[in-house]
Amino acid sequence: MVDWISFVVTLVLGTIVLHVAARLVKIDDATIMKAFLVALISAILGLILGYAGTLGGLLGLIIAIVLIKFIYDTSWGKAVFAWIIYFVLLIILVFLVGMIFGVGTYLAFT
Repeated sequence: MVDWISFVVTLVLGTIVLHVAARLVKIDDATIMKAFLVALISAILGLILGYAGTLGGLLGLIIAIVLIKFIYDTSWGKAVFAWIIYFVLLIILVFLVGMIFGVGTYLAFT
């Protein structure tokens, strides 16, 4: 069963962090709506591919990079770099939320 609160929180945080990552990489025309579209499609595919185990996670990673590349209409290098920055920023954010609100909140996001 899908935890909708966790889904929405992940979607909102993913959108904001991806937008920041796209700006840091200096992707042209990086809008919050493009970040939302990538985050939404990735979140839905993550729900579906989550049942496939490790292979699903790897496939989700590849799909996320492809989505960034085509939705932002950028190069492969910038798409991969944006995803790496997104991933690092998300780990830092989850760690900080866990430190501020406690381990229970930290575990809820992981």
